[in-house]
Amino acid sequence: MILEIFKEYTIKYLTLIIALFCTTSYSIAQEYELGVDVVSRYVWRGVDLAPGAAMQPAFSISAGGFSVGSWASYAISPQAAGADEHDFWVSYAFGPVTLTATDYYFPGSNARFFNYDNNGKGAHVLEAAVGYEGPVSLLFAANVYNDTENSLYMEIGWESESGVGLAAGITKGTSAWYAVSGDGLAVTHVTVRYQRDIKITQDFSLPVSGQIIVNPTLEKSFFVVGFSL
Repeated sequence: MILEIFKEYTIKYLTLIIALFCTTSYSIAQEYELGVDVVSRYVWRGVDLAPGAAMQPAFSISAGGFSVGSWASYAISPQAAGADEHDFWVSYAFGPVTLTATDYYFPGSNARFFNYDNNGKGAHVLEAAVGYEGPVSLLFAANVYNDTENSLYMEIGWESESGVGLAAGITKGTSAWYAVSGDGLAVTHVTVRYQRDIKITQDFSLPVSGQIIVNPTLEKSFFVVGFSL
């Protein structure tokens, strides 16, 4: 019963979003973005998700404050394909605040895409998040469907005009999602990053980035580099 209600409201919500884009196409300019990142390793919020390089394509459509998109990560090495990921998200931004709903799906786990069961038995995990963009950025996220631990995540970040950025994330309580246990707060990562554009030709520059990521809870560190197309 709950699954049917969830599916019904999901379809209605997606239909509403699609209708919004169609009906506002004449009055509000739509923006389309398509790109791909190549990274030496897929480390997400301090958790090592793919042991090796990965390609990460992304596509989004925006109109007004609404955005709909899809993002994926595919390991370049076949041995790491079990960590492949394909997500969908919907967001609405008003001023510096953004509300986002993300559907996480991992095809490499052999989970059936249309399995929307709850309580850790389905193929999808839904996350609700609130973000704030300012001189200091803030993020609060919670898994609200198909995560029996309802994992929480909070992040604070800062980025300079020169391309240097700092970020730190924490979670609370036991969470397989973030590979932590216990009742208190756990720092999942402290990250220092730098990004810049490298001029290749007169008309083309390649955005490159580097990150040093330390997970104090798991006592792990990573150095990740990447570029965007």
